[in-house]
Amino acid sequence: MAVLDRARHLTRWLTDPRLSRSYYPSEPHKSKLRILAELAWSRLRDGEVNKYYYAYGQDCKTPHRDTIGYQKFRRIRDRANRAGPYDYVCVLRDKFLSALFLATFGIPTPRTYAVFEGDRVIWKNPDLETLDIVGFCKPLTGTCGVGARPFNPKNAELDGRYLFQERLQQHPDMAALHPASVNTVRLITFHDNDVELFSAAQRIGAHNMQVDNWAAGGLITRINPQTGQLEGDAYFRPGHGTRTPTHSDTGIAFHGYRIPYFYEAVTLVKQAHRHIPDIYSVGWDVAITPKGPVIIEGNDDWEGGIPMVLEKDFKPRFLAKFPNRNVRLP
Repeated sequence: MAVLDRARHLTRWLTDPRLSRSYYPSEPHKSKLRILAELAWSRLRDGEVNKYYYAYGQDCKTPHRDTIGYQKFRRIRDRANRAGPYDYVCVLRDKFLSALFLATFGIPTPRTYAVFEGDRVIWKNPDLETLDIVGFCKPLTGTCGVGARPFNPKNAELDGRYLFQERLQQHPDMAALHPASVNTVRLITFHDNDVELFSAAQRIGAHNMQVDNWAAGGLITRINPQTGQLEGDAYFRPGHGTRTPTHSDTGIAFHGYRIPYFYEAVTLVKQAHRHIPDIYSVGWDVAITPKGPVIIEGNDDWEGGIPMVLEKDFKPRFLAKFPNRNVRLP
């Protein structure tokens, strides 16, 4: 039965019209049999189907990406992030601890109001007399924006532990991309002898949703680190769409769109990463407010699919970061 279920899951990536849409429909494509064989091989090799197969353009006769199997990518990333003398990933995994950590060093981050467990307040900011505040909450150890939403403690209906923080006002140029969500910049940094920027992307909400996460149906597009401008098309995650040069809700054209305070955001995440040098790589989510960048959170388990979709040279650049990190490479 398990074998049959795996076979059904595999063929969905060939037969489901939402999952099997090509991101490059005008180009010559491989046969269905060849695509099925390559998806099956990725399942055998990596233990899972390559869910970004079409986003990578690997259905085209001339593939657009030379990629790393996702499980292999995760093993390399995680091993290096835990290879130092101290394991600091808990500083980033616990959103409350992370917020306190950043605030301690004077790094702009959303003000934390409280921590809730169900309908109980288990920690409250001592500077606040009341929690009669409308803000934003997210699971204390959540990922991919699951459970994150605007929140009013008067109508508290929470399951588990949640962090309650201020809801930031974003810069008008960021709100223009999609007003309903705070559209964050994703900056990936590596800390070797010093911190360097590895990758930059813009996350943008869609369909009036209140989060900008790619996994929840948002868009991603590359930021050119030299110009601070969006570059090329934006991409939906497979199952939500393909790629587009303009936002379907707002009509904004992505290519050439300038991100305000981009260089200040890069400086800020480098400053933050210098305080946790034992975590080799971090994916930072940064909001751009009218007064400048604010770090929402850092992720040691950053999503590798985003830069692999957006950057054709991701694989060689990524693998070049690990020759001396005691990590087995493919």
